[in-house]
Amino acid sequence: MKKRILSLLLAVSIACSMLVVPVNAAASNAAVQTAVTLGGLTSEQASALSTALTRGQLAKLLVAFSAYRESAATQGNTGTLFTDVDSGNEYAPYIRIAVQQGWLSGYTDGSFRPDNGVTLEEACTAALKLLGYDVTTLSGSFPAAQLNKAGSLGLRAGLSAVQGQGLTLEDAAVLFYNALTASTAENQTYAATLGFTVTDGRIDLSSVLLSSVEGPFVADGTTQLPFVPAAVYRNDTVATDAALNAYDVYYYSASARTVWIYSRKAAGRITAVSPSASAPTSVTVAGTSYTLASSAAASVLSSLNGGGVGQVVTLLLGMNNEAVAVLTGEEADSVFYGVVQTASRSLTEENGADVLQSVQVACTDGVTRTVNVDKSLNFPAGWLVKITVNADGENVETLNGQSVSGTIRADGTALGDAALASDVEILDTTAEGLAGTVSPSRLSGVTLSDLDVRYYTVNDAGQIDRLILNDVTGDLWSYGVLDDVKNLAMNYSDLKSLVTGIAAGDSASGTTTTTGTTTGAATGGTDGSGSTSDTTTTVTGATAVDRLSNLLVPTTSEILWGIVSGDILSTAWQKLTSNTGSLMSIRKNVQDIVIPSEERHIKLHPMDFEEFLWALGNEVLMDFIRLHFEKRKPMEQAMHRKAMDYFRQYLIVGGMPQAVAAYVQTHDFDRVDRVKRDILELYRADIVKHAEGYEMKVAQIFDDIPAQLQKHEKKKTTSSTP
Repeated sequence: MKKRILSLLLAVSIACSMLVVPVNAAASNAAVQTAVTLGGLTSEQASALSTALTRGQLAKLLVAFSAYRESAATQGNTGTLFTDVDSGNEYAPYIRIAVQQGWLSGYTDGSFRPDNGVTLEEACTAALKLLGYDVTTLSGSFPAAQLNKAGSLGLRAGLSAVQGQGLTLEDAAVLFYNALTASTAENQTYAATLGFTVTDGRIDLSSVLLSSVEGPFVADGTTQLPFVPAAVYRNDTVATDAALNAYDVYYYSASARTVWIYSRKAAGRITAVSPSASAPTSVTVAGTSYTLASSAAASVLSSLNGGGVGQVVTLLLGMNNEAVAVLTGEEADSVFYGVVQTASRSLTEENGADVLQSVQVACTDGVTRTVNVDKSLNFPAGWLVKITVNADGENVETLNGQSVSGTIRADGTALGDAALASDVEILDTTAEGLAGTVSPSRLSGVTLSDLDVRYYTVNDAGQIDRLILNDVTGDLWSYGVLDDVKNLAMNYSDLKSLVTGIAAGDSASGTTTTTGTTTGAATGGTDGSGSTSDTTTTVTGATAVDRLSNLLVPTTSEILWGIVSGDILSTAWQKLTSNTGSLMSIRKNVQDIVIPSEERHIKLHPMDFEEFLWALGNEVLMDFIRLHFEKRKPMEQAMHRKAMDYFRQYLIVGGMPQAVAAYVQTHDFDRVDRVKRDILELYRADIVKHAEGYEMKVAQIFDDIPAQLQKHEKKKTTSSTP
């Protein structure tokens, strides 16, 4: 375990408040925390800091804050050191080291008196010796010389005790904490001589905590920690509940009173092991590769023991997502919940050519799993699914929505009246399949409606242990700022002023007259040889400005889409080059040409909703709607909202192919509306061409159709048209 320094650093760094402490802090909590981390104080003593400091405890603190910290535990049987300190004394190893190094000494009667109290001057003298100072060479006499030197080095910072006054455990912790940044007799920072890093006045003690971390261990449901932890991290997140459940992987540091608990699992069929089947060091399960963190895990997966590719397993994951243990058989049964991100089909030639479908699911535990499913099933992106792993393999099934509502408490422990489990897994999702894990603190104070919660599950205690949200945080999207709209508006204002001035200057009446020639295709000729005519158009200055604004100033939606698609300039060109030719006009031009079987009549209808979805690239939503209709089951809320969103788009766009094509290309309702109006104008112009003397009457009838339809009349007579 201790060899995996990088893995441990990753997890330990989360406890940075315990590892990196400010120097010369006025408060004593950092000093006490450091003393506990280094092993100078026990967690029980840290809870009783007003206890008087004894000579035995002073010896332990001296050793804890020295280079001999780790060797104290290897002292073995120390024998009888002093008449009142035998080998069974808890402070015997520390007293032996302190006396050998000259930091402390016994009395002339052969005793050490480990239970005697310690005064300020006695403790300062010991600390000076720890720093390498020869107290016999100090200027002045005891105890003034020792107290003055300690003060000049900063050892007494934060201490209120005076000469002759006994110290407490808290005072002693502050004294030796100050010693870490004091200068030694060799003019070095004392912490640096111990191998600690001091950067910008901060001491990094991570190496100390790393050396004290024990594990990994796997809990069996009755496991108890050997101490009451002061800090708990569950799945790399700060937690308050230190309870160990069956199959939890945990690590702890008794000296730092810290525990790291992991409940993450990887389950499924093994698809690869490496570097060899007999001695694997990594394994691939559900599309993800995991490093094996123990020889026991490697043994279970070794081909020598019947393990390997094809085996259905559950990996218990620890720090850095390494596989600590492997469960097989019924123990390997696992269930995961999540949202489909992608589904793909590929050709496999194993046991004959066949199609293999793989579904990638983002699960609530933050792991993205790839599972092979029946090729005949559909799992579109955004669907909620449940993955079940058992001895028979993996199974994926769709979920119907299950909602809950309420406000997340400020401490992240409950959703309304429903308690959240200490290891609750929260996944924010979108109907398109985007997903990301969320910590309860991220939702602190947020009120969730039924529409915000797509699914949830509860544990045996009735607490919510999984929560799948519907785009609540907004963290799943990328955001940007448009800064060109302002420039376009400014350009339009300048152009408008310019054109208005030109128009007004050319004619006192504010009008201009232009003459041009229109040829061929404008009258519907298919070969460009249509009739030629001169036309005169009178344009007012205001009309010129309006046309110019329509030409040069796109709508907001045109700007947005134009920036994405790159066709913002082509919009103006399309407006200039559009024409109103039609098949009806073409047919009139060739009506006297007789060709056998020249016509074939095909009855076409506008595109229906399903075809509209196909045009938008969604080929599975209608199947999903049809499936729920046939089963008479309501759709899950998120998918229902997605379907209704598409349907509302269809109601606005309609089923005319040209309008649908414009919407597919631009997603611009304004442009779609213009396309439909152009189609109507085309119909109107073509109908009038065939009226032959009744042009105005026919145009009125055509224009009156919407008003007649609004009356819901089944019959329409021309006499009702004025």
